[in-house]
Amino acid sequence: MNTNLMKQILKIIMLMLLVMKTFGQHKNQFKMEQNNSEDRTVKEQVAVIDKISIPKKAIAAYSEKSIFIRNTLRQQPGFVKYEIFQQTGDRGDLRVITVATWSDRQYMDNARLVIRAEMQKARINMPAFLEQNGITMERDIYQVVVE
Repeated sequence: MNTNLMKQILKIIMLMLLVMKTFGQHKNQFKMEQNNSEDRTVKEQVAVIDKISIPKKAIAAYSEKSIFIRNTLRQQPGFVKYEIFQQTGDRGDLRVITVATWSDRQYMDNARLVIRAEMQKARINMPAFLEQNGITMERDIYQVVVE
């Protein structure tokens, strides 16, 4: 598999995984005191970080499913950027870490709903697909720290 194809597959994987985990955590907002008397809600960027393990035999099938999700995800309001980091294991499996950044938690939650609906229309059942292909994923949501 050539390097450009592998890079494209990894981009697709990252976007696909963004939609898979339930984003049911509390809103990522906090109140900040302004002028000792006014409260102001400040929205912060959030990053969805996934650690994915894909068996060699499942890479092509997974990337095929991911194209649909990637195209939907990139069109959603509030999507800022994504980064992909990969490592090929000794047996040809692919280990991927993805970081998808959203302008705030509400945009991320809204995108999750849109993507789920679009996947349902397309009859894509990703949890079942992942299980059938031995693909594992760990996901966490973080606040972006600006220094």
